[in-house]
Amino acid sequence: EKRSKVLTISREGQTLKQFVLAVGEVLVIGRAPDSDLVAELRGVSARHAELTLVEQAPAPAPAAAAAAPGAPAAAPAAPEELQLDVRIRDVSTNGTGMSSTIGQTWSPLRKGEIRSVGACSHLLLPFNRKAKDPPVVLTVRVIGECLPDAHDDRRREGRWRYHAKLGEGALGIVYRASDVTGHLREEVAVKVSKIHRLAKQGARLRHAYILHREAQWSLQRLHHSKSSRFCPQRASLFARYLEDHTGRWAPDLDFEEERTVFEAADFVWERFRNAAATSKCPYVVMELVPGRTLHQCMGWGGGEAGLDPPLNPDEKVSMAKEMVKALDYLATFGLIHRDFRTTNIMLVGRSNGVPGRIQVIDLGHTIAAEQEQVKNRSAVVRCSWKETKVKHFDWAPAEVKGKEVVNFAFPIHAFDVYSLAVLFLQLELGILTQARLASIRLAGGDSGQSTDIALGIRADFLRRMLGSAVNRPRPLEVLQALEPPPKLRVVQQPLKPRAPEQKPKLPPAKNGSSTRDRGFERSRDRSRSRDHHDNGRSRQNGDRGNGVKVSGGGRARSRSQGRHRGRARKRKRSRSRGRGRRQHGRGRGSSSSSFDSSSDKGSLIVDDGYHVWSPNAVSFGSESPPSPSTDPPS
Repeated sequence: EKRSKVLTISREGQTLKQFVLAVGEVLVIGRAPDSDLVAELRGVSARHAELTLVEQAPAPAPAAAAAAPGAPAAAPAAPEELQLDVRIRDVSTNGTGMSSTIGQTWSPLRKGEIRSVGACSHLLLPFNRKAKDPPVVLTVRVIGECLPDAHDDRRREGRWRYHAKLGEGALGIVYRASDVTGHLREEVAVKVSKIHRLAKQGARLRHAYILHREAQWSLQRLHHSKSSRFCPQRASLFARYLEDHTGRWAPDLDFEEERTVFEAADFVWERFRNAAATSKCPYVVMELVPGRTLHQCMGWGGGEAGLDPPLNPDEKVSMAKEMVKALDYLATFGLIHRDFRTTNIMLVGRSNGVPGRIQVIDLGHTIAAEQEQVKNRSAVVRCSWKETKVKHFDWAPAEVKGKEVVNFAFPIHAFDVYSLAVLFLQLELGILTQARLASIRLAGGDSGQSTDIALGIRADFLRRMLGSAVNRPRPLEVLQALEPPPKLRVVQQPLKPRAPEQKPKLPPAKNGSSTRDRGFERSRDRSRSRDHHDNGRSRQNGDRGNGVKVSGGGRARSRSQGRHRGRARKRKRSRSRGRGRRQHGRGRGSSSSSFDSSSDKGSLIVDDGYHVWSPNAVSFGSESPPSPSTDPPS
């Protein structure tokens, strides 16, 4: 199979063509209609420039020692050591300008001259022209080598139009791409297996299976909407895998049975013979996560500047809570991430004061937390955590770094909680070396240098996260530790209002009379009853000579009754206003007297503030009425 590279040629920032250039092929740029890329401008030759792909031996290392006299000659470079280089050759009459950056001085490329294009170059066609003739500027970008199913505008075949390289990990390289068929309308991330094309068949199969397994963790577990443990909010914390193009591994088995076969300790990959198992270039398709890795945001990306403004404490705590929720979601499916660090966490949506959110983008080292996997020596389960002076695995706990093969320790969350504690220290201290020393100190039982060491978490809790696997807290406990302590507040509860007193319902009025009329009728009846009683006693006691008007007193009674009615109405209004008893005349404890002016001698009427009554044996002109203390009871 010929080696190839994918390159794009754009004009004024817009992609014009994408080509798959194999070794030995020629890509023609010119004004002729049969050119691979046509530039119809005055001064451009029919066949102006040619792009080719060649293999070359790598440059010797600068520190290589000179061969000793008499030593055998060095062997020729092996095929796998040859490098691919895209070159341009000018075949025009007016020349071609070349520059690595727009705005720099154009370097002329004369007819027959050849130069290397590199990762990105700008071409000026033609270089020699009249001032009034506008030139054309083309940008040539080399995207990658041996990209799967790449679209070629010459042949009009292939599915993916690759735009740029996004990142590179231990197992694969990720590219930003779009689907020219329209099946996936939005841009996606294509992750391609990194294994060398000339590696042994067993190694190529192992790497392809690991890529296949990480895609299935998403398709079968985390983002499977029909799963009983599926949670849309928690699943959104992980990048979603869309397609798996690693091959057909076991068509008759489901994913769980497939893992039992390929992850067995005694499975020999070199003996596995299945022509349909892997494609020529295994890859998976993921959703595109826009943003930067947390490693880049903190300014640890190899000279790359961090965020401006940097992350504030509240943003760090908010991200830490989302990380805890992501690990808790993994634990519900019985999974261990084992690679939870800043390079595998993206910060998305942070701009103009709006805090971002996190997304986990890699599941390559994720395995199921099963008892038989603890000491499994399978190459697709075991990871090498051997450290050197320049290579550190800060996120891996001590139990997996020993001489004995241990992939993880129970409980399920123990490995990832340790990684989480290291990540908290990195966010708090901002320097990786200081975070490494702090984690070692706390894991050894040191109390630390302050009460709150990382994102508000106390030192004793961090020691639990970095200590023995058995004692490490669950993710939900870590989430509670990130919450600020509640502030005590004194809340005064309002007193319950008393229920209003219910007044007895009055009987319905007769002949449609109102409530006021009914009250008047009751007052009148009581007055008539008292007058009748008093007059009856006067007659029985023979009080005619004492001045009490008995006979001929109809007119006096009617006037007295009118006064009784007025006083009754006043007392009723006073009670309805809630002012207590109203005192008439000269106040409570005193009495007022009135008499009938129609006669020489009137009927004496005494009002003590409570009752209106007519005492016996009291005549007009006698001494004052009895005091309230001698008043008869009502």
